[in-house]
Amino acid sequence: MASVIQLISANVPVPERTGPAKAEGVTTKVETYLVGLQPRTEELISGTRDWDRKRIGDEELDELRNAAAARDFSLQTRLNFNFVSDPMFYWQDLIRPFIDSLEGLDIGPQLTRWFDNNTFYRKPRINAYPNILQRKLLKYYFEHFWDFGKKAKVIIPAPYCLYCASDDNYFPDRRSGVLSFAQEMERVALLLEEKGIGQIEFLEPFLFFREPEQSDIELAIDAFNLTTQRLKCEVLLHFPFANLSGHFREILDFNASVIGIDFFSTSLADITDFDTKKGLAIGCIDGRNSLLEDIDWIQSFVSSVVDRLGDLKHLAVVPNCDLEFLPRSIAEEKMNVMSEVKKKVESGV
Repeated sequence: MASVIQLISANVPVPERTGPAKAEGVTTKVETYLVGLQPRTEELISGTRDWDRKRIGDEELDELRNAAAARDFSLQTRLNFNFVSDPMFYWQDLIRPFIDSLEGLDIGPQLTRWFDNNTFYRKPRINAYPNILQRKLLKYYFEHFWDFGKKAKVIIPAPYCLYCASDDNYFPDRRSGVLSFAQEMERVALLLEEKGIGQIEFLEPFLFFREPEQSDIELAIDAFNLTTQRLKCEVLLHFPFANLSGHFREILDFNASVIGIDFFSTSLADITDFDTKKGLAIGCIDGRNSLLEDIDWIQSFVSSVVDRLGDLKHLAVVPNCDLEFLPRSIAEEKMNVMSEVKKKVESGV
């Protein structure tokens, strides 16, 4: 396992360590869960290629997907994750299911890089007012996923994210488009909540990837609060790839019970005015680097967060972003690290 010194010498950005970082300082129960798309198994990757080349049919590919999902569900359960997420093996990317499920959107020809990662998505085009087709969306989830009940969590784009990921050929202005998406994403969220899940995670990578205009922050807040106003389940708003420095007072205006921070993009030293009535998902497991985190050091970083912010309503150790950027074997090792950190922090070892 790589040490902290090895991580730093390899020029890998790591969360800044501040404060005394004593394990006994952590009095809040620590949770663990995933925050995005998960990488496919080698068998599923190979099977998908065979399906593309007409070597296997739909039934054989579904068998491979179901086997990979069963393995993933089993691993999350064995590692005692507080929420179990669908691995999203039917999702080509975060956006595609909503292109398929929202009338008014279609798939454009343009391949667009997903931020500064070596992955791409087909940018949708908005040609009419969006209207969610609920049955189409539900087909993207594995049938047995809903059996986890309150331990299940779903991951979907925030309305501002979904709009910014698209080309708008319809709305007269940005605000009209974002708020229209917010109304439809409210319907999506309520539909998913009706399935009995415990947490909905909204991903918002666009807003703070670069320094935003104040009007965009206010628009993203208005849209998010419209989407979540009637939800009763736990709501996580996660900001992968985002530098949140200088924006914590505004972030607290989002109607989310838990805020997810990418600590490879945001420094702990820059966190000010964080209200401990909200929960915090600490993105300190690097989903964009195959080097494994040192368990003792991650434990110390979690303690540093508590030393700085105080006891939090909800404290979780999570990846900073999707694990899909990693090989499946590495992703599973990082999931094991998360589980071991949780054990050590809670035992005070």
